[in-house]
Amino acid sequence: MILYTHTHTHTHGDLDNNKNKVYWWENFKSDYKKNYEEDFSIKGFLKIMKNRRVRYMLYGRASCSKNKIINTLGKTKLKKYEKKYGLEINFRNIGPGVLLAHPFNITINGKAIIKGDCTIFKGVTIGSIRSGKREGVPTIEKNVVCCINSVIVGNVHIGEDVLIAPNSYVNFDVPNHSVVVGNPGTIHYKENATKDYRNGK
Repeated sequence: MILYTHTHTHTHGDLDNNKNKVYWWENFKSDYKKNYEEDFSIKGFLKIMKNRRVRYMLYGRASCSKNKIINTLGKTKLKKYEKKYGLEINFRNIGPGVLLAHPFNITINGKAIIKGDCTIFKGVTIGSIRSGKREGVPTIEKNVVCCINSVIVGNVHIGEDVLIAPNSYVNFDVPNHSVVVGNPGTIHYKENATKDYRNGK
């Protein structure tokens, strides 16, 4: 049951100007800040060594570098994490400021667009629908939280300040300032829907 409807024209492809490829290090620093609520500094390298989820973000961003050595290193490390932790994420279309909370068994289609400032919990799937009216992959705006085991599929648009509750199934558009609950999903309007889930602390 959907209580709130929204229409949107969907477009997919690399983020504007391929900034996530050219400025992979800047994107990682935005990820770091979302995790720790502080700017990256020399001390940050020690935190990277201690924090698996931040190391994974570093490798993911590196895999988008135009430098062949950095790119190859990032992709090699990602494959190891994929096998060990069930992480299947292509960072090509993921904007800056991403937090992977408890990063296990997360799948994100490489063509899906996540514009940044997003929190993703374990068990999340962001995937495609291969036929019908919703054929395609999601576009997710900034400031979105995908809670544990939530699923977003198809050519749908998820607005800003949206929280997808645990175990929810979303194959429809979601407007700004909303919480989606259940399977089938129900949309509830809420200002500051994601305020308690925006960082790693």
